Amino acid sequence: MIKLVVYKKRTSTRDPRFHARATQIGSFNDTYPLPTLNVDIIPVGDDVVLCNSCNANIYDAEKETFGWLIYLSKVDMMADRPYDFYCDQCVQRSFPKAEEVQ
Repeated sequence: MIKLVVYKKRTSTRDPRFHARATQIGSFNDTYPLPTLNVDIIPVGDDVVLCNSCNANIYDAEKETFGWLIYLSKVDMMADRPYDFYCDQCVQRSFPKAEEVQ
């Protein structure tokens, strides 16, 4: 039997990974003979750090706040490729057996 292990790492919302970010939104033009892809780049403010489950903004300008990076494998954890970021309540609900790492 294969045991799947999920890892969680407590991370500050002021971590550099949450600075100078952008998101991309792609859409297709209905051009003939082939559709073309349009990509819009939208900057994300440093004061926006959302939980992937409840969409709450965990960032607080007055004090340092924390959430959890979730890694779905040891390989992802070692390469620092998190699945996403969650608040305390959502990580307890969605990943109750996740192993905490430093």
